[in-house]
Amino acid sequence: MRRKTKLFLLLGMSSAVYACKEEVQIDTPGITSYQTVDVAYMGDSIPVDITVDGAYTLNTIKATFFQNNQQIAESIIPANKAGTYSNKLLVPFIKAIADGPAEIQLMVKNRNFNYTTVTVPIQVTRPKFPYLTLKTAYGDYRMDPLAGEPYRYAVTAAFPSTKLNALIEAPAYGKNGNRFLFGGASISAYATNRDSIPFQIVRAPGSTYTVSFDTRSFEAAPFLKPSFGGIEFPGFTNNMAVIEAEFKQNQLIGLDGIADIANWWINPSFLSGNPDGTYKFRAMDGKYRITADQALKYFKIEPMVGDALANFDPVSKTGGVWVNGGIGDSDGSAPKERFGIPSMAANPSLWNPEKNVAMAPLGNGIYQIKLVANQALFLSNVSGSTVGLAFYQTSRSLDSYFPLALVQNLYGSPGQPTSAGGTTRFELRTSTGNVSKGAPIISTVSNRTLGANRTYVFTLDTKVFPAAVTITLE
Repeated sequence: MRRKTKLFLLLGMSSAVYACKEEVQIDTPGITSYQTVDVAYMGDSIPVDITVDGAYTLNTIKATFFQNNQQIAESIIPANKAGTYSNKLLVPFIKAIADGPAEIQLMVKNRNFNYTTVTVPIQVTRPKFPYLTLKTAYGDYRMDPLAGEPYRYAVTAAFPSTKLNALIEAPAYGKNGNRFLFGGASISAYATNRDSIPFQIVRAPGSTYTVSFDTRSFEAAPFLKPSFGGIEFPGFTNNMAVIEAEFKQNQLIGLDGIADIANWWINPSFLSGNPDGTYKFRAMDGKYRITADQALKYFKIEPMVGDALANFDPVSKTGGVWVNGGIGDSDGSAPKERFGIPSMAANPSLWNPEKNVAMAPLGNGIYQIKLVANQALFLSNVSGSTVGLAFYQTSRSLDSYFPLALVQNLYGSPGQPTSAGGTTRFELRTSTGNVSKGAPIISTVSNRTLGANRTYVFTLDTKVFPAAVTITLE
């Protein structure tokens, strides 16, 4: 019993010594002095000087800017010992915040996470710039404040283009001001040179129009709403917006109001490009549903009859013809994503009838779809792996398929219309697996490449029985 008592006494003494050691090392750092400005403009970089002390090793000094009890900005000053430190704190340029009081919280913290804070009041004001600069690829334009609207600036000019990607530059204002840019879809401050504002207007090129910007509300003009062929889309829901309207064959189609339209996939079956950036509508006159998909970045174009998607009319040879696809007559080792619009990777059809793709009705019973190899269509250069396509008469079903006759194939690579070009690239097969039982499919040939980025044109003639399929290279 005596041995256990001595052991407990020794352990207790050891703990006490350790606690004393820790108590000696624990120290709360102090802020002995500080200096900054009393008044700042949005966009300023304000100087902050702070002197700190403390016996224990320091960790950081942090300066945090608050307005309306919300943290707006923060600056970290690395520190490891007592002394005087200097840094600058950026006062952000934020929309819709009124002039008024704010505060800067200074904090010094040591490596034991003990800290001291000081709160410094400051008055923040939105600057009234003498001018702004509209920076475009065609040159710089001075934007002057409008009379009676101290935060609104404008310039009127005969700009070379009605699509004007631009940045707006604010000059340095006051003693601590910075030159900075406004840009981007939300007209945010401190934009990068690539973050341009997509101004756009319907006007003859070279005609006069006004570009304006409000540095308080961040409202700018002119902008076009997203539209297809001059018809505006309603608001987007879950990245989708739909219009249903009549279009005419060879109608000029403008794609306006979409900032990143250069990154969108344009359906070559329905739209052919013009040198001026517009498109020609290839399909026959009729009503179409146009779905703008912001997530997949493409326009899904589908023929309609009345208020519904069009099914094929076997008497008039009009209406809709629908394509689906996926694994052909051979599964193989390749991924199952082998056909899809705008790409097989982003939106594979996988023989799902809800993903039937519309062919463009060209008139006189002729339908067409253009597919780019290695984008919408599997290359089929993996042994034992093929892609198959089938053609259907109903918009969201795989039940009513077209009997097919492959009347023109392609041979060899890059593809010849005669067998002298080499081995065949497509075959007429009978479907298996997930496809409607007995449906004829156009299947690629295993281990025969189609050639990356080549456009294959599938033309279906419904006036004959079975429907004639012609395959060409564009």
